[in-house]
Amino acid sequence: MVKEINGLKELNEVVNNNKKVLVDVYATWCGPCKMLAPIVNKVSEDVSDLTVVKIDIDENEDIAAKYGVEAIPTLLVFNNGELVNKNVGFIPENKVKELVK
Repeated sequence: MVKEINGLKELNEVVNNNKKVLVDVYATWCGPCKMLAPIVNKVSEDVSDLTVVKIDIDENEDIAAKYGVEAIPTLLVFNNGELVNKNVGFIPENKVKELVK
């Protein structure tokens, strides 16, 4: 299940309290973001040890600044609290799964 979060504090809690985290940074008006959303949902169901959250970039500019998000959609992958992978733009399901391995 994908949870919507807001704010750097909430993101830090999720990242620090879960082994592997996928963060989908999106905007409601973004076409490629809308195409990626069902893929992210499916990956959240298929990969058992993965926590998946979504962040609306328009509501969380501080997060964009901290992680250098300049375009959307952006996927951020954290492992044990560390940013280990980042992808900008739409990618198919198999590439999302590779990203979080």
